[in-house]
Amino acid sequence: MAPAAKITALRGMRDVFKAEYAQRRRILHTLERQFRLYGYGPIDLPILENTELYLRKSGEDISARLYEFDFKNRRIALRPELTASVARAYVERLQDEPLPLRIQYAGPVFRYEKPQLDRYRQFTMTGAELLGAGGAKADAEILHLACLGLEQLGIKDYELVIGHAAALEDFLLQLGLRKQLLNHLLRNMENLRKRSLKHVVESLQAIVPDFDFEIDDSERDILNPDGSGQRLISVLRDMTDAEARGAITDFLRSLNIQIAANRDEGEIIDRLLQKAREDEQGPKLRIALDYMRRLGALSGSPEYVLPRARALAAEYELDSDAISQLEDTLAVLADSGELQGSIKLDFGMNRGLHYYTGLMFEIHCANAAGEAIQLCGGGRYDNLISILGGAQPVLAAGFAFGVERIARLLETGEEQSRLRPDVYLIPIAEADRAAGYQIVNALRKRDVVVEVSIDDRSLRRSLKHADRLGAGLVIIIGEAEREREAAIVRAMGAHQEWSVAFDELPRQVEELLKAHD
Repeated sequence: MAPAAKITALRGMRDVFKAEYAQRRRILHTLERQFRLYGYGPIDLPILENTELYLRKSGEDISARLYEFDFKNRRIALRPELTASVARAYVERLQDEPLPLRIQYAGPVFRYEKPQLDRYRQFTMTGAELLGAGGAKADAEILHLACLGLEQLGIKDYELVIGHAAALEDFLLQLGLRKQLLNHLLRNMENLRKRSLKHVVESLQAIVPDFDFEIDDSERDILNPDGSGQRLISVLRDMTDAEARGAITDFLRSLNIQIAANRDEGEIIDRLLQKAREDEQGPKLRIALDYMRRLGALSGSPEYVLPRARALAAEYELDSDAISQLEDTLAVLADSGELQGSIKLDFGMNRGLHYYTGLMFEIHCANAAGEAIQLCGGGRYDNLISILGGAQPVLAAGFAFGVERIARLLETGEEQSRLRPDVYLIPIAEADRAAGYQIVNALRKRDVVVEVSIDDRSLRRSLKHADRLGAGLVIIIGEAEREREAAIVRAMGAHQEWSVAFDELPRQVEELLKAHD
């Protein structure tokens, strides 16, 4: 009979075995403790949420990355991150709690993305959220906590990269760009640097088809029969679409202008309205792109970037609130205690500019190959609680670590390829097991990892198996050892052995493990 076909893990999903699992647990335990020292209490959140939660937070852009399904007429998704769930839990259950509220979390998340090195479709996040506090002291606390978390794990040569969402968004709002164009530019700040200005312009043409706004002769005649069209355009820009369509219809009829028989009147009116609207946006888009290009080039040490950012703001007659906020945050961060890593400001950072409202940051560290890996990201999101139905606006900031990426960075080679027991205990016969289990229990109370031979191998085969496991010590108990109440303890690597009294075993084993570590 042919064997049954194998069932394999889904693409982008993976099994985690002993050594890697133990390493993850150590990472999570270390970070949980660091969060707790800052007053951040744990919260456990559902893996399933209403899809609407993520659409409100991140917009339709996230739809393609959701594991989403319909269940009994409800749209449900596996969580792609945890901040939205924290905010939902606050709105639903925690609005009566005193602020500020400090929350920590950890757990698996799911994103339907192309699997890459250190990027899977299921991965583990742990992080912290500070609700109900704003300003430099709150932002500095979040930054300091994130950096110290990595330092507690032994990662000290990291780079903290800081940006500010308002540096771009405030300027675009001041220009008066349409919301669709404003959001498109915010989402393409990174493409302006990584790809090209041409790429961003081409993407804009999907919204504004032609920056020259050329119109055909019949449309030009309608807009400018005697030069009065420009006055009409100015009036149209201040109207709603319905009001503008009515005004164009009245204008055409008052001048007794006839639409050609092969042209639909409604189509012509909509086209004229689009041209009138877009004609206003063209110059603003060119100014916006020039500002974005120059702002995105500001990257480097705070001493280098801050004065240049102030000069750029002055040139465009902008207030420098975002720059002042960063200066204040950096000053409080310096007072919070020395950090091991370096700090870089980057006004071209495009970390969810449509979502963050102020501080944004990432923490990077180079791997053994010299490639920069992002380990952490976060920022300030003061609008999220209101978006999710909060009774009143709540200032908020937070961050999350990617646990798998940290684990990969901490790998040191073959020593972590499997979890090794400290001690392997071999009872020679069934009569020796009771005494063996007493010893095992005493050792485990001292946090010594012990495996017991349970498969009736011969002594020789059991010793060979212990060697393959990589056990540090082997304890052998037979009839002779029970009679003299002393076990044989063998150091596998050193090829030494001793006879140790039962009541001395826990202490002696601990000392031997330390000596042979």
